[in-house]
Amino acid sequence: MLSNLIASLFATFALAPLQAEIERYATAAGQPVEIVRQSQACLTTEGPLLVKRASEDMVWTISTVIGVATGWSDPVDLLNKNNPDCAAVIGLLKTKGADEA
Repeated sequence: MLSNLIASLFATFALAPLQAEIERYATAAGQPVEIVRQSQACLTTEGPLLVKRASEDMVWTISTVIGVATGWSDPVDLLNKNNPDCAAVIGLLKTKGADEA
């Protein structure tokens, strides 16, 4: 029961902001709709794996949520670089980071 609560909090405070950031940046940068679809496919694949990890490893979950919420951790690092849908999204967000620096 507690693990379900932790997983829900993780999805709310880590995954939802990541999806919102991807969509906001893709729209602002004039990226094709395909990148938004890829981000949704990426999170559809990776989201359940991350939620499972969150429900099994509370220390990781708490540190990840705090890190993402405070900006200490980059939520992009949660994504799997080997997933083709995630690779495109990671590339887009890393480019965004380089543009802002």
